[in-house]
Amino acid sequence: MFATQLVTSCVAQPMLRAETSAKSPLAIGSRINKPVRLGPCAASSAVQDKPTTASPTSDEDYDPSYDGPASAPRVISSGRVVLESEDELKSTWEQRAWVGGATALMGATFINGANHVHGDWGVAVQCAAAMYFAWSLGDLGSGLYHWGVDNYGDGNTPVFGSQIAAFQGHHKRPWTITEREFCNNVHKVFKPAAPVAGFLFAISPWTPAAFSVWSSSFLFLICMSQQFHAWSHMKRSQLNPLVYQAQQTGLLINRRDHGAHHKPPFNNNYCIVSGQWNSILDAGGPEKSFFAMLEKFFYNQYGVEPRGWSDPDDQWTEETPKSA
Repeated sequence: MFATQLVTSCVAQPMLRAETSAKSPLAIGSRINKPVRLGPCAASSAVQDKPTTASPTSDEDYDPSYDGPASAPRVISSGRVVLESEDELKSTWEQRAWVGGATALMGATFINGANHVHGDWGVAVQCAAAMYFAWSLGDLGSGLYHWGVDNYGDGNTPVFGSQIAAFQGHHKRPWTITEREFCNNVHKVFKPAAPVAGFLFAISPWTPAAFSVWSSSFLFLICMSQQFHAWSHMKRSQLNPLVYQAQQTGLLINRRDHGAHHKPPFNNNYCIVSGQWNSILDAGGPEKSFFAMLEKFFYNQYGVEPRGWSDPDDQWTEETPKSA
């Protein structure tokens, strides 16, 4: 299980080791009496105060300070601060190969499953249901993954290090995700998924049609969740009309709903495919939500605190773009 592997790999890291002796019995394994995360305006005395932005009535009204790219300049050409070098934002041939190869394997698995339909309405209905459950469970899976990499480990964590660094750094500079080319943005998810895609393709001639359709669709949606994530940081004017309509109908996570994840307390709204699971997983509030219970379990089992239990530092609060 991803979450178990990730938390276990972090136990040995000093920065994440729990200081049990310094905690009261009430505080152990709970968010009760834990420091409340503050927003960018209050997290540090060095940050200037600014008026609170009212809740948006539409995607276009959303506070542009949260996602940057709608008002932040392009790197180099427009004179804004350089967020990343131009090369770091572009796709390489290696990245394209990983994304293209993994996508081809998933597509071939899907086709192998669909080919079993042959006019059989029963199988067709099963495959349609499989696609729906892939979409729904893909959202759930993206939330579990996002929660894990946001709260545990760092860039030195085995296997998941680069993904953890990217997600945790995203809170500091969220706008950079929209500056990246497609394969540059998604390859870190497609690359580890490629062996799984290869295995699913290899067994697809002998698996039920619905399983091949479900597994390939689920894996593809998990990989694409990083691009859905990027789209949720863009304004309507930056999006393809079909993508915008998919967001408006709830097929994909939209800008306003995901924006809640980038506001205090930064520990909810983790799902980034459609967001349909967020209200379910966040039910009960910060002490009794699904993720709160999971964090307490891992703390009691491994003695590792999630990042969400500690004071916000400058890596949680968004960096304000400045003119060059």
